[in-house]
Amino acid sequence: MGVPEAGEVAARVAERLSTTRGTPVSVGSARQLPAGASRATYAATLVDAAGTPEPIVIRAVPTADDDGGLGAEAEVLRAAADAGVPVPKILDAGLGDDSVLGFPYLAMNFIGGESIPRRILRDDTYAAARDRFVEQCGRILARVHRIDATQTPGLEELVDPVDALHTLFPREFDAMPAGLVLATQWLVANPPPASPGSCVVHGDFRLGNLLVDADGVAAVLDWELVHIGDPVEDLGWLCAKAWRFGGSAPVAGMGGRAALLDAYAEVAGWRPTEEALRWWELYATVKWGLICAVQANRHLDGVERSVELAAIGRRSAEQEFDALLDLGIVSPEVVADPLGVDTPGPDEEPHGSPSSLELLDALAGFLRSDSVTAEMSPQVRFHTRVAGNVVDVVRRQVLLGATHAAESAQRLAALGVADQRALCDALRSGELDGTDEKVRAAIAADVRARLLVANPKYFAVPHP
Repeated sequence: MGVPEAGEVAARVAERLSTTRGTPVSVGSARQLPAGASRATYAATLVDAAGTPEPIVIRAVPTADDDGGLGAEAEVLRAAADAGVPVPKILDAGLGDDSVLGFPYLAMNFIGGESIPRRILRDDTYAAARDRFVEQCGRILARVHRIDATQTPGLEELVDPVDALHTLFPREFDAMPAGLVLATQWLVANPPPASPGSCVVHGDFRLGNLLVDADGVAAVLDWELVHIGDPVEDLGWLCAKAWRFGGSAPVAGMGGRAALLDAYAEVAGWRPTEEALRWWELYATVKWGLICAVQANRHLDGVERSVELAAIGRRSAEQEFDALLDLGIVSPEVVADPLGVDTPGPDEEPHGSPSSLELLDALAGFLRSDSVTAEMSPQVRFHTRVAGNVVDVVRRQVLLGATHAAESAQRLAALGVADQRALCDALRSGELDGTDEKVRAAIAADVRARLLVANPKYFAVPHP
């Protein structure tokens, strides 16, 4: 199903609200937002009969065969508001046959603020918000975990977190790369200290899903992964390196773990241990690595063709590297981008000039040129930037792929396995010991090769 234009979406929702409110509502403006890899998000301004503007946000799942998880999300948003969590108010819920769009959606009031992490982390506007962000998040998460679960019937309960990963992502779990296999085995062998009990867990509480204004956190968004589970899961997810966006501090790039746990304890009445928090941080790294594969498979399976989803698949190399950092197998380092080094490319005979690398370089330059992106919408400009990054990944693989493949085959042969799949199978069966230094060194070398192609800048990202 194609995604309708923003104006059409807003017009249908306005017509629906005109009926439910008993007073006419028209559309002043509407646009689709560039955020979100699995859902469509629209910003619109409605106008009532008196000409008063009312900004709203519409979240939709055009590809869903059911309610796309929005039914549970609506229930949780209402319960969260009752628990004192800052969330948008639901104005209309189009679920099942009740949808005027033909697919599930939620219409909510607009809350001002910024959700783009790099702006929150760098712009002077949010300097004061950054100072209080960690403490605010600790208190907000404690309120999230006080949500009355009886108001949210039907939420899935994840009892064993590692088993839950296999249940949630069976295809990707069975095919996970070796670095994540090592991390998963460590998680199983070293369970965290027990929490007081299960509760409602947001499941995706992080920069990008929080609206931040000059005063701090204005709203908690994107409840699509909400479930019943261990409360420290949310704290660990917030601290995962993937959601620091290059910041050097462990909590969303803005503060320390102790401050987060102290603030959480003020409201929750108990303080998780740092040991538990770090366990859940590693768990978050593994989970995000699996979700990267899920997103890529949506593209590969033809469910949702998207250059963004395809690109996310290669980000699993970052999660493997982070997992090895947590396990003490590798260390952060500065690594030169091979595209900036004068290295001979592959043999181009008999195809002639320009070489494949030179053609890809020209394509990357074209995608990034101002003459191409100047008149684009923010959404198309974002995807064009992603496409340029994808071209760079392909350039590095053309340059290094043959060498990396030969070196990997030699390492795996020394371990007695034929390929990456056999390596992972041997780790899971116990044929290879994941604590053996030779095994770990071989896995680390392969992870480094994958990350060197996918994103060489990531080697040097701080990992406190």
